[in-house]
Amino acid sequence: MEKKEVAINNPIAVAGLTIIPVVHVSLNYWLHNGGASFFGVKQPDAVIVVSPAEKRAFRITGEEVSIDQLVEEAADIKEIIERF
Repeated sequence: MEKKEVAINNPIAVAGLTIIPVVHVSLNYWLHNGGASFFGVKQPDAVIVVSPAEKRAFRITGEEVSIDQLVEEAADIKEIIERF
């Protein structure tokens, strides 16, 4: 069985900017012959850059993405961004 979610790591403040890492977390587990196997992966997906003037988001590939699109992937992102 597999469980996936998009999560936010701790925001980092640098030189007047706040950088918010967005990651994909995946947990896989199997039950077999009276035992269990687990495997987890945490991969970076995007960063949100918050400045006093604006908020922008970028995929790890460097492609700019709308914050609304990230909110669709993980609703918790909206709540965190609103704090800044």
